[in-house]
Amino acid sequence: MAQKLDAKGGKKGNVWDDDVHENVRKVYLGKGQDCISFVKFEYVDDSEVVIGDQHGERTQEVEEFVVDVDDYIVYVEAFRETVTQETIVDLKFETSKGKTNRNFKEGPGVKFVLQGGKIVGFHGRSTNVLHALGAYVCDPISTSQLHGKWTKVEQKGKAPGLRCSHAIAQVGNKIYSFGGEFTPNVPIDKDLYVCDLKTGKWSIAPATGDIPHLACLGVRMVSVGTTLYVFGGRDASRKYNGFYSYDTTKNVWKLLTPVEEGPTPRSFHSMAADDKKVYVFGGVTPTERIKTLDAYNIADKKWKQCATPGESFSIRGGSGLEVVNGKVWVVYGFNNYEIDNVYYYDPVQNKWTEVETFGEKPSGRSVFASAVVGKRIVIFGGEVDMDPQAHVGPGQLVDGTFALDTETCKWERLDKLEKPETPEIRGWTASTSATVNGKKGLLMHGGKAQTNDRFDDLYFYEFQ
Repeated sequence: MAQKLDAKGGKKGNVWDDDVHENVRKVYLGKGQDCISFVKFEYVDDSEVVIGDQHGERTQEVEEFVVDVDDYIVYVEAFRETVTQETIVDLKFETSKGKTNRNFKEGPGVKFVLQGGKIVGFHGRSTNVLHALGAYVCDPISTSQLHGKWTKVEQKGKAPGLRCSHAIAQVGNKIYSFGGEFTPNVPIDKDLYVCDLKTGKWSIAPATGDIPHLACLGVRMVSVGTTLYVFGGRDASRKYNGFYSYDTTKNVWKLLTPVEEGPTPRSFHSMAADDKKVYVFGGVTPTERIKTLDAYNIADKKWKQCATPGESFSIRGGSGLEVVNGKVWVVYGFNNYEIDNVYYYDPVQNKWTEVETFGEKPSGRSVFASAVVGKRIVIFGGEVDMDPQAHVGPGQLVDGTFALDTETCKWERLDKLEKPETPEIRGWTASTSATVNGKKGLLMHGGKAQTNDRFDDLYFYEFQ
């Protein structure tokens, strides 16, 4: 049974109703000088296309938004003209996979939202322009078996502040943050920040020993036991850091591998670890992107380069990298285009395998938040289209929380019915697998906004 959401907007015009269908397949939008002058929806019922009526006056240029066969619309943002609020000036549609027809840097009017499930029909009011819009919603056929929510973690004290392109990791009940930028391509500092999750208070961690000599961005950090491991990152002149450890019990930095002796220097790579090895994958070197995987044996204190992926595996930066049940998973990434494939590396067989995933698959993306929770890899947000100025701008960013079951290879969107509770759209954020108040989940700090501003918030997606 579908629920009818009341049409919102102006009171003028004639009432129209496309009724309830199996799914929405395509949206046609015509823009007038300062309003939506035309809208038409294409639906599907039992694999047959049903073309809805034209609402408003068709313009010469009509925008088409196509919904993928295995996807559906879950969210609509509509903006009314500010003074009279009688006409709708723009519309944004978003699917369960995070695909959208546009991202607003700033809303063009008075906003209202249509959401609450899978959208299966529209109704509204129109004359020669669109005055109001409503929708029919129903529960998706595949209801989520995962239950969780986003919560904002309170912060106090000397926090890292507004930044992106940095790294965080958890040791015990504390979170550590290192590196990052506020101004594009300019590192902020080389302080190591620590937050006590019991109190939410940040401070600068004491530092002795081989303190990293470069303030850097595009750095990565993981924890094993009570030790942090930090690799790479670059300064404004593209000088790179080597491989360091930080003993959180003694507050001592140690340079384990100088830049010239370890894996290829790089930034915007990925790091992951289990209790025996630290893995470094991909990223951007001084001259190119790469796809190599290096493993550091903690006991032997030696690096070893793993098998190189085959030709079908693209070089990439900004990927998700997680160790799940002994295998090293590479999720998505960027190589002059946003990548949407998944691979895993088996250390026992020294072999790479491409994974065919299905379900509510997120669109290709990079520089997203990532964590492993049990057998699932959880991601949030990221960049889905590169900015023409490369790292100067944010690119096109999205939100959306997704989980990949590494046993079934099925993707599931976790927050499709919880839009108001999710963090704002972002990419280039710092993230880690974490346990907060006894709950396991994805912890995310800061990041780059669609406006190219920086965030300083701390969010946790916890599984119930």
